[in-house]
Amino acid sequence: MKLWTIVLIVAVVGFQQTIAECPPGQYNPGPDCSFEVICGLPSAHSARSHYCDCWCNHGTIRDSQTMECVKKCPRLKSPYA
Repeated sequence: MKLWTIVLIVAVVGFQQTIAECPPGQYNPGPDCSFEVICGLPSAHSARSHYCDCWCNHGTIRDSQTMECVKKCPRLKSPYA
């Protein structure tokens, strides 16, 4: 019985560590997280990114350069310019 109590306590503590505390302007999408739309270079590989911790609130989008939530994507400079 003591073994199961210890296992349960360890499982609960481990589960609490996996739940992210999000900064203001972001929320935790929960266990059904998938792909968050982000600002980035116009390619199929950077148009979305897999984030399970914190997502930007609705109406904002994540800037892939600063990782901040913004209302509008900044103009990106081409690395070839």
